[in-house]
Formats: sequence, C-alpha cells, structure tokens
Amino acid sequence: MIQQAARLIEPCGDCGRPCEGWAVQLVKEGRLRWELEWACDDCGVSHDGDWGIAPDEVRRPILAEHGYRRIRVEGSISSGGKVLRAFRNAFGVSIGEAKQSANELAEEEGYRGTLVEVSLLAELLGASGIATTIDHA
Repeated sequence: MIQQAARLIEPCGDCGRPCEGWAVQLVKEGRLRWELEWACDDCGVSHDGDWGIAPDEVRRPILAEHGYRRIRVEGSISSGGKVLRAFRNAFGVSIGEAKQSANELAEEEGYRGTLVEVSLLAELLGASGIATTIDHA
C-alpha cells in the first residue's frame, strides 16, 4: 500500500484548544483514497475520508511536506486511449480533464502530483504496457 501523510496542528474547530491532526493520501485496493483525522484532548477524535481525489485541505499539506513528484513516459505514447483510461480510472475525471492531463504527461516536464497520485498512475499505465519513471518535480 502506497501512502503519504502530513501532520497538522491547528486550533480545534469546536473548543479552540490546540489539536493534532493527520492528512493522509493512499492507494488501497487499487484505488485512490484520502483521510483526515483530528484529535482534541477535550472534544475527542474526528475522522473523515473518501475515495478519489483528495480535497485541498488534505492535498495541500501533503505537498507542502513532501513536495511534488513527476511522472514521465519512457519513449513515445503509442495509444492515447490507454493513457486517457489510466487518468480516468486513477482520478475519476472527465474525458476533457483526462485529455488535459495526458497532454501534460506527453510534455517533457511530465505530469505532476503527489507521490501517491503518480504511483497509482504509473501502476495503471504499466498494466497497459506503458513504461514510466517517477522523480522529484
């Protein structure tokens, strides 16, 4: 299982006391998932999570702590349909959004995202016979 997490410290939304939290993004059962957990000594624990693309409140701290990763295709892309399918399966995006992301992937700079996002994308592309590399962006 691939995952990344970022520690959060903010005032509790209910009582205002210091609160510790974790923003987590992971691949579970071949799907992208995010989770957000807060623990307050007075109010208890709050947990939220869902499948799919992480909301900014989860994604932003992960990127701030770990930075972007970049995925690039090794060689040329022979089947655009396989790339579009990989983006749609990984992120649940529309065909138009998948095309925009596929165009980024085809450029020299590649497609940028969290380690979790590009790792899932690399796995899906690899299953379609498309070799990729991941590095720091």
